[in-house]
Amino acid sequence: MSGKILARVPALSLALLLAACGGGGDSTPLVDTGESGGNGSSGGDSPQEVFLGLGINSGDTFIEGQIESDIKALSAGGTTRLRVFIVDRNNSNRLLTGEETEVRFSSNCVSTNDAELISPIVTSTGVAETTYTAKGCSPTDTILAKVNGAEASFTLNIATAEADRVVSIPLTETSIAPTGAGSTARPSEASVSFQIVDKNGGGLRGVNVKFSLTGDDSSAKIPVALSQQEASSGSGGIVTTKVIAGSASTVVRVIATIEVGSNSKSTQSDPIAINSLIPYESGLTLAADNFIPDAQFTAGVEVSLSLFATDKNGQNIRGNTTVNFTTDGGSVQRECNLNNEGTCVVKWRSQSPFVDTPKIVASTIGEKINGEVGTIFQQVTLLISSSRDPRVTLAAGSEAKQYCATVSTARSNDTRVHPPTGTTVEFTGNGITLLSSKTSYDVGGTPFPSSQSAYEVCVFAERTTPTDSGSLIVTVTTPTDKVDEKVLTI
Repeated sequence: MSGKILARVPALSLALLLAACGGGGDSTPLVDTGESGGNGSSGGDSPQEVFLGLGINSGDTFIEGQIESDIKALSAGGTTRLRVFIVDRNNSNRLLTGEETEVRFSSNCVSTNDAELISPIVTSTGVAETTYTAKGCSPTDTILAKVNGAEASFTLNIATAEADRVVSIPLTETSIAPTGAGSTARPSEASVSFQIVDKNGGGLRGVNVKFSLTGDDSSAKIPVALSQQEASSGSGGIVTTKVIAGSASTVVRVIATIEVGSNSKSTQSDPIAINSLIPYESGLTLAADNFIPDAQFTAGVEVSLSLFATDKNGQNIRGNTTVNFTTDGGSVQRECNLNNEGTCVVKWRSQSPFVDTPKIVASTIGEKINGEVGTIFQQVTLLISSSRDPRVTLAAGSEAKQYCATVSTARSNDTRVHPPTGTTVEFTGNGITLLSSKTSYDVGGTPFPSSQSAYEVCVFAERTTPTDSGSLIVTVTTPTDKVDEKVLTI
């Protein structure tokens, strides 16, 4: 086939003008006749039609519509050079030189990724050359070259390759959730792909592959399944199935098998872990970073609450669970989503309703100890303390040379309460020797105190001089720097 373009022909050169031209079609030459109305003259070179042709050779030996190949019959996975000549059919099929021309090559196998072809090719020599490589295409492929409406083609015979082996392709998902425990972030299925290749490593289309599983838990209520147990390899020799998780925590592999002559050849995928079932009732833990906040008279004091969740196998729940939170005093964030370590954190905040011992409850859907699936709970209780009006008493303890301080602060209802986290109790003395290695104590935020009304701490001390009395001093300082002090003569 030929393509027509308009060109100007100077004395010794040919320049393509790729422009839209009006006129009366092919029957009317696209030339300037010199008749330009009143002046009867024209200047410059005369335009003339250029009919592009694509084919083999040029001049008298030009054959239109064909592509030249070094090889007529290509081996499986082989490579050949392809050439096409660009000529001007209106100029004795001379090569079109001097201007860059872009030739585009294509083929059916290239479009399906079963062959490679370098395209486009830009040339100013009148010859466009490209390289074709078979990548599983057979038994034939027709290559097409185009430029400005001109076309040429060549049908290449390609030997059919024989399957040699199965290659496992690295997994995208190596860990999935058991059935019923999946989510968008962590699904309960994974794609597993293999490539069927010939001896040169080229992928082969149309090879039948059988799939099987290994590693499933035989006692699982719902076994692991495959989306398909047999398939034919596609573009590039790729074939895919999906692992659909069962109900048990286990590790599985997919085995892919092909028949090569009278023999079977197999390979297996990388392992896929199926784990992290739904939360288990006894594996749910809720902890606070401060069980004794200084919030009796203050709104906006925050306490961090951490939830930890495992399944019945003791494995951390992955990020596929939402936990709800409620409280009967103050306020708490509504929910949190477990991360891949099976934990999440929310904040409790002091505010109305003010409750001395608010309970925070975490709940989610999980497996109960009796095996039923339903709502499971975990809760913590806070002791809301204050820094107001600290009071300390100091008296002899139950053991020889033991002295104990009892510390409390004020509640809003004028009763006494255990001092808040951050309160310090320090023992000093005059004329005495402190026998305890530790003489200063900080009230910690965990665990929940055994006594809600007071905090007690003891030291051992004796007179420095047995015949002289001495003074044991205890000083209490709350987080807001309220101080109380007592002295005991011993």
